[in-house]
Amino acid sequence: MKPSHDRAFRALQNGMVCAASLLVPADQRPEWRREWKAELWHVRHSLCECGALSWHAQREVTAFCLGSLQDALCLRRETRPAPQPAPQLSGAAGQCLLRLCTLVAVCVVIARLLPGVQAERDPARFQVNPGVILIQTSASTERFAPAISPALFRDWKNTRQRYFDEFAFYRTMRETASVTARRATRWSVTHASTNLFSLLGLQLPFDPAPAGDHRGLPAVVISHDSWRRDFAFDPEVAGRVIRVGNRAARIAGVMPYGMWRLPEEPDAWLLEPDGQLVGDASVAARGYLIARLSPQGRAAMDGECISIAVRRDSGKLVGIPFPAEDDDDENLELYGVSFANRLQGPWRIYQFALLLALLALPAVTSVTLGESNYSSHRPSRTRTVIRWVFLLAKFVLVAAIAYFASLDLAWWNSSNYSPLAEFAQLVWAFTICLFGFRWALADQRQRCPVCLRRVTHPAQVGLASRTFLGWNGTEMVCMGGHTLLHVPSLPTSWFSGQRWLYLDTSWEFLFADSGAW
Repeated sequence: MKPSHDRAFRALQNGMVCAASLLVPADQRPEWRREWKAELWHVRHSLCECGALSWHAQREVTAFCLGSLQDALCLRRETRPAPQPAPQLSGAAGQCLLRLCTLVAVCVVIARLLPGVQAERDPARFQVNPGVILIQTSASTERFAPAISPALFRDWKNTRQRYFDEFAFYRTMRETASVTARRATRWSVTHASTNLFSLLGLQLPFDPAPAGDHRGLPAVVISHDSWRRDFAFDPEVAGRVIRVGNRAARIAGVMPYGMWRLPEEPDAWLLEPDGQLVGDASVAARGYLIARLSPQGRAAMDGECISIAVRRDSGKLVGIPFPAEDDDDENLELYGVSFANRLQGPWRIYQFALLLALLALPAVTSVTLGESNYSSHRPSRTRTVIRWVFLLAKFVLVAAIAYFASLDLAWWNSSNYSPLAEFAQLVWAFTICLFGFRWALADQRQRCPVCLRRVTHPAQVGLASRTFLGWNGTEMVCMGGHTLLHVPSLPTSWFSGQRWLYLDTSWEFLFADSGAW
């Protein structure tokens, strides 16, 4: 081999060894480098023939130099310091609160994404003019049925009433609606007085009863579900002319999601003049009568329901908010029912469920946190306050989870008022609050009163056959060396519940590396 080639190989092999030495820790690098250069010299002289290296020998020397890289990596791994164990966060109070806050955040985000929940939380949904009642033949505030004839509405409308200021009437029936020239569908259509929405005081984002266009078409308000299902959320739907039954109507707007809280769940509201509404109705086509009480009527109404006697006065029907005193066949007794139960909103339902859960909590779990056996390592007053604040924080977060989760589960797909959805919210809120509070107390009983870490390493102590002679149960220890928790296997008169044993500072050295705080 030529001398120039030999010098090139020597430079390459020395460079490989020097490069590998950079991986060796600095304090061992000089010795490692001297050792490898000595071995490299020995390999070169053992393969030298006649003062020069052949091509085959140069390949063997180069392969030997590649081994320096593996040796440097191995030495680096062996001399690397062992990583210090991270503090154990399992069972920490901060971790518990973080998980609860995460659940609250998830429930809030879901509530903001569901239109039914957003509509139920809208305050405008529960704003109805004061003194507005529903007149029917039943005193029930939960069950409603169309029982008022159009003739009664016409007579009351045309007669001066002492106890009522204004009336509105509506009835619902199934009709064919032609939303386009080529498409027809079946709708539940509510034929209503033109003053229905103004009497109720609904704050709609449009005028529900305009004077009409040049063709005199009646106005129709479509529901949010119909707008989604039949018009694909068309923003230009207002002003479109459709056919409802055998007449044309102009769409005035879309009912806001969840605004309608009266009986029936219509797909559209067709607003008609009183003469046309009553004239087209047969005797059997009964509906619902909405009335607004005068100041005298509101003074006479005590509670959510009032009895109304309908008497003939000079051939006209007059409503009197008092029960009839005789059994005259010509008297028709009706009832005025308030909308208060439909306007209470989810917050009042949740408050009632929360109160029920707090009252039922002592029946499903113990509300005590265990007895204490103090030693010289008595916890400070600050630690005691922190312990109670932690328990209160868990109760508050569980209550927040119950509120938003019950809304998500009950109102996620409800576009109108639903007694079933209200009942579902009550059940879900009560269940989550009750068992959530039960978990909070059980979790608190398993946490050290000093560091609020969950006690671990349960050990069985004593014998079951000696329950009345010595203590028998489970013993758990705080990893911070603060307390021991004794839980009896069989409660007795002298050891009825769990007990905390506070340890002195001599125990702390056993748990120095536990990461407790």
